[in-house]
Amino acid sequence: RGLGDVYKRQTAYIADNQAIYSIDLTDKGSQLDTFPAEPIRGATFYHPPLLLDANTMLVGSYNNKIYQIDLEDGSSAEFFIEAKNRWIGSPLLIEDTLYAPNSNGTLYALTLDGESIWEFETDAAIWATPVFADSRLYIASQDHHLYAINANTGNLIWDIDLGASAVSSPVMAEDGTLYIGTFGSELFAIDSEGGAILWKLETEGWIWGSPMLGPENTLFVTDLNANLYAIDTLEHTILWSKEVDAGSSITGSAMLFNDALYVATRSGVIASYDLQGERLWKEELGEEDGEFYGTPVAAGDGTILIGAVGASNIVYAYNTNLEPLWQFIPEK
Repeated sequence: RGLGDVYKRQTAYIADNQAIYSIDLTDKGSQLDTFPAEPIRGATFYHPPLLLDANTMLVGSYNNKIYQIDLEDGSSAEFFIEAKNRWIGSPLLIEDTLYAPNSNGTLYALTLDGESIWEFETDAAIWATPVFADSRLYIASQDHHLYAINANTGNLIWDIDLGASAVSSPVMAEDGTLYIGTFGSELFAIDSEGGAILWKLETEGWIWGSPMLGPENTLFVTDLNANLYAIDTLEHTILWSKEVDAGSSITGSAMLFNDALYVATRSGVIASYDLQGERLWKEELGEEDGEFYGTPVAAGDGTILIGAVGASNIVYAYNTNLEPLWQFIPEK
């Protein structure tokens, strides 16, 4: 489900199939608006919407188009239609340029009017939002490569073969080290300047979600065997690992909030751990027909949100002790 970062905001925007819903986080998730005002034939939405400003939203569809939506009147217009495949990863906005990854294996640099500036092509689908730092973009492709690209020109700076597909965004530490996991069940530490592999670690399962940077040189990683790992980035060792939900998987990342880690499994378990790996709370979300693919999201009042796919309730809200607060069911 396309549930974006809503920390310190009062409104959340959720992409769900043919609609985008806005909900009031100060009023138990009550529904505010549905976008677009008139459904777009053939358009379905997956990734979290991108707010350009207080009145404008961009969202990519499975019909290969990006739409611009006016938040005041709900009207929609085609923003960019040149891609040849689905939009799964959210665009990245840096100043007045959008960097949009498409499943056709192309990263597009676009103006705020939807005009192409440059294109960078890889040999397989791109599902993750690029990372920006020091006029560079770092983007992973399912062609097994991680790329560093000049953000102004789209020219390749370096690329490295990871040996397996990567479907998530890397994260960058303060020292410039990039961390990324792969479907080869490996976590890589990479020098962002020149692209050299500094070290790598094996995990039990494939890594889908992005790593999460923690305090005191720790890194938190999840895998498709539903494990949560704490990794010492100085010693390059696993400090501890926990199986969150036997027989399930974790496709999202861990979320760090108020010195606790929150993770959600595909089968519908949400759990929290302290930074030493002791479990604090565990809750069964309880939707037999729903699946939970994303990363938990924190709202500013200490509310933890998790989105569901294929369930009547598409957002669940909990407090930091994982006690249920409310659920959001769209008005039809």
